[in-house]
Amino acid sequence: MRHITRFVAVFLVWLLSASTALPCTRVLWVSPDGQVFVGRTQDWTEKAGHAFRLHPRGAQRVGAVAENPHTWSSKYGSLVLTAYDMGTHEGVNEKGLSAHALYLAEENSFPQRDPKLQGIGVMQWVQYYLDNYATVAEAVEAQKSWAFQIEPLVLPNGFPTLVHVSLSDKTGDSAVIEFIGGKARIYHDRRFTVMTNEPTFDKQMENLKQYRTFGGDKPLPGERSPTDRFVRAAYWASQLQKPANPAEGAAFMFSVIRNVSVPFGAGDPNRPNIASTIFRTVIDHTGGRYYFESTYAPNVVWVDYSKLDFSQGMPEMELQVEKKIFSLNGDVTSQLVKAKPFVFGMNKR
Repeated sequence: MRHITRFVAVFLVWLLSASTALPCTRVLWVSPDGQVFVGRTQDWTEKAGHAFRLHPRGAQRVGAVAENPHTWSSKYGSLVLTAYDMGTHEGVNEKGLSAHALYLAEENSFPQRDPKLQGIGVMQWVQYYLDNYATVAEAVEAQKSWAFQIEPLVLPNGFPTLVHVSLSDKTGDSAVIEFIGGKARIYHDRRFTVMTNEPTFDKQMENLKQYRTFGGDKPLPGERSPTDRFVRAAYWASQLQKPANPAEGAAFMFSVIRNVSVPFGAGDPNRPNIASTIFRTVIDHTGGRYYFESTYAPNVVWVDYSKLDFSQGMPEMELQVEKKIFSLNGDVTSQLVKAKPFVFGMNKR
């Protein structure tokens, strides 16, 4: 009986892990006049203390793993959103490379940790790209020869960090990186403008071909599922016109990601991977603005990162945007304040 009970417990943990691919959507859009915007929704079961954080150049990093950590010094400064005060959730660096982490539970598996190899924590994965690379092409080429491993962890709410990452840059280049069966799959093409959650990216692209505008005859779908959101995001982004100015371009992108958001109260108790949207962001790669919109408040704020000082030796800066959103509005660049050096989370031993 003891063995049966242990088996059931292990099965329930696995089932929970497999069903927590909480939905998010990322959309990249290059306007007809060449401006580049990337937007995302963050769909999650709770607020995670998201905060803007400025990292200057020259930051000394140590991999957030118990054994044999990889070490590096940041080549570029960045403005990021942190989560749970544990890691970088998304962000953009001073050269115009952006990265976003979204959940992917289906088939997702990082390599079995080998302490003989150097490692970094999964909450540093996005930051590693921003610290080291200026373009998507550079990041993709470098990853092919990475000599270190990425170690996942369990978040404070009990969910495992089963994530995949999208990259984009100010030229409009794009890539999606997923770890399947312990190996990285890299999808690198300017056409890869949308990412959601399960299934894996190759299956999402095949599914897209069934719909009008993309080669098929099915009408635009309207469910909350990652596949439906993928199709809608791709369609609506393809319909955007030339904006009158950069601010209107950001508004155009917000119109797309709002369309694929999940309203409050729309969660499905029989489908734990459906969660409400808690915030939306838009990065204006061309104009150098990083917009944030909480779904708990009716206001939009932004940081003009083109005006930030990323020089080596400057202190880290922070704005707890999720916590303070009701007292913020418009340009909040000047409201970043000096902060203690960030400590990335790791598995407890």
